[in-house]
Amino acid sequence: MTTLAHRGMRLLLPPLMLRLSLIRPIHTHAFVASTTQSLYNIPCMNKPQRITTTTELRFSSGGNAPPPQISRINKDQMSQVLKGVEDGNPENVIVIDVRNVDEIADTGKLSDVVETLPLPAIANYGAFNMEADDFEEQFGFEKPTPDCTIVFTCKSGIRSNQAAQFAAMAGYTNLVNYMGGANEWFAGSGGGQW
Repeated sequence: MTTLAHRGMRLLLPPLMLRLSLIRPIHTHAFVASTTQSLYNIPCMNKPQRITTTTELRFSSGGNAPPPQISRINKDQMSQVLKGVEDGNPENVIVIDVRNVDEIADTGKLSDVVETLPLPAIANYGAFNMEADDFEEQFGFEKPTPDCTIVFTCKSGIRSNQAAQFAAMAGYTNLVNYMGGANEWFAGSGGGQW
């Protein structure tokens, strides 16, 4: 269960309700959502350990500014993005796979240029709100800069959309979601990199 605070009231909501409350644009009120969860030995992190975290997410439209739009791309567009990142052009694009490490081990990565940052780590560590040095030490790659374009992928586009929402709440504005995910990418190929 998750606690949602609004205008001094605290409500318990199941996780699905939290997701829905974060998806809808909020134009006049600020919402605070707190979750407490335990993580056990997340292999993608440099310091595997059991930790209990409480994450507080704050999102407010701040007047007339709408939340950033999350662009959606298909397999052909994702292929172009990966080719561009592999060639180093453009420089300010990062591709992040938010699947769990065991899922990636089953199928392989979309490309060697794709970074791995599981959605639970994004949510529980407040990854996009971390200091750059702490982020890099914890996850093994440089934290995206605010002007960077972040392309998220997962298994089918659902968790990657949630990750993009977390990034938006941290102030990132150039956000892209590959909607087909690994299901589409590896369909008929038996896994492995393209």
